[in-house]
Amino acid sequence: MRKSVRRLSVTCRLSAIPSALTGRGRHTCALSVAIWLAVSWPVVRVAAQGTQGAASSHESVRPLDDRRRLGVRYQYDDLSDIEPWHDLALEYAQRLPFGTLVLGVSGARRYLKNGVQFELQAYPRLTRRSYVFLDVAASSSTGVFLPLRLVAEPYFNFATGWEVSAGVRYLRTPGPDAYTYTGTLGKYFGNYWISVRPSFTRVPDNNSYAWGLTGRRYFGDRYDYATLTASRSVGVDPEARDPAAFTRIPRLISYAVALDRRQPLGRSGTRATYGIGYQQEQIAPGRTRLHRSATVGLEWYVP
Repeated sequence: MRKSVRRLSVTCRLSAIPSALTGRGRHTCALSVAIWLAVSWPVVRVAAQGTQGAASSHESVRPLDDRRRLGVRYQYDDLSDIEPWHDLALEYAQRLPFGTLVLGVSGARRYLKNGVQFELQAYPRLTRRSYVFLDVAASSSTGVFLPLRLVAEPYFNFATGWEVSAGVRYLRTPGPDAYTYTGTLGKYFGNYWISVRPSFTRVPDNNSYAWGLTGRRYFGDRYDYATLTASRSVGVDPEARDPAAFTRIPRLISYAVALDRRQPLGRSGTRATYGIGYQQEQIAPGRTRLHRSATVGLEWYVP
């Protein structure tokens, strides 16, 4: 892969369910308005600029730049003390003049309960070397998914290979609402990308912090890579899939490591995604839950 290929891969999911946005005060409203403005403004700007608003060929302008993509993914979690978890996700991505939108739906079975979450993902461009990651996810299956997640995080890319971001996310949980402040500092070294991601989560009586370290090796092209991630959290983990994690006592510790692969299958317009993970999660003083996970998926795309 050429050294000029520089990409920060982000996964984000957005869902617009108006009923989920009501009744939680002006902070949630303000974040919702900010996300709406960030999505709408690039559309108006492109319409006004006409052909001058055409996308640059640099990959940082289009973090997800398939013209169209359909993907399906399944994850199995073997847990040490309870029944296994099952997660199935289906998504459709479409490139638009101002960026990429991804629509998706996820289903899961946890604690012997079934749940569904609807999602929308957006990557509108801000400038030639920057874009914003927007995330809304909502579900009425509160025992399986969080009721609501809102995220806004701009990313900036530099010609020297550095990438930075800073953002905020709001989580409506079965316990108190949580606000997470986070960011990313990443650097490309030829076909490698290394990044660190700290975060601070503000929760009444349970302020928490976490960090994540990611290393990626690119192979044939920008969609052909292997990723190794490691993370540690003290208190609330903002990436937790389990709603019950937000109701536990303060200062519990979690460690996780995962290895993932994304790989084109010849010239067929298909990619495979697969990976394994391990997590050691403290769920009470002196009590630890182990997660052993495996993920497999397929993507069908039009470049």
